[in-house]
Amino acid sequence: MLVAFALCGCHNQASKSEKTAIETVENQVPDSNAIVNRVQEIYQAVFKEYNLEDSLRNLDKLEGDGAHAYRYEFSKNYCSSEWDSLLHQIDEIDSLNHQGELGFWEADYWIMGQDWHDLSISDLKVLSATPDKASVQFLLHNLGTTKPVALQLVMEDGLWKIDDFQDVEAEMNWKKAMQDYVSQETKK
Repeated sequence: MLVAFALCGCHNQASKSEKTAIETVENQVPDSNAIVNRVQEIYQAVFKEYNLEDSLRNLDKLEGDGAHAYRYEFSKNYCSSEWDSLLHQIDEIDSLNHQGELGFWEADYWIMGQDWHDLSISDLKVLSATPDKASVQFLLHNLGTTKPVALQLVMEDGLWKIDDFQDVEAEMNWKKAMQDYVSQETKK
């Protein structure tokens, strides 16, 4: 009987530690509202600049050579260090190998196109989240069209930052395309 009591005590002990481990994992799951708020904050800041430039018809800041400064500023503030590194690598490759040509940037990942007007997002939802990674999806409204967009986020320096943009409809994974481009261009 003493052995049975001891075994029951061990079983209960294991259950308590398993319960504690489960509670610890649950406590580490990020707040979906914080992720949604961060993505909204990012897109409000980016679209504020785009919509302002569109209304002023001073598009040089966001097109051509002026786009580099905006891309770098947005990337530094809102994207992962890996994304930022790829961005700079591509611009360096294009300035050396594709001067006067389109190069990699046929479209803009923030707006999933070349042109824009009256930008907004809606139906933002978190698809998955761990303490250091999250996936979100939303609808991007631009020029009277609606596109589903997915983002991969990473936690860096205490902030959620975008690590990849995906045009769900076109099955365009921007980060993969950037990595492939850098790889192909550096082999030449």
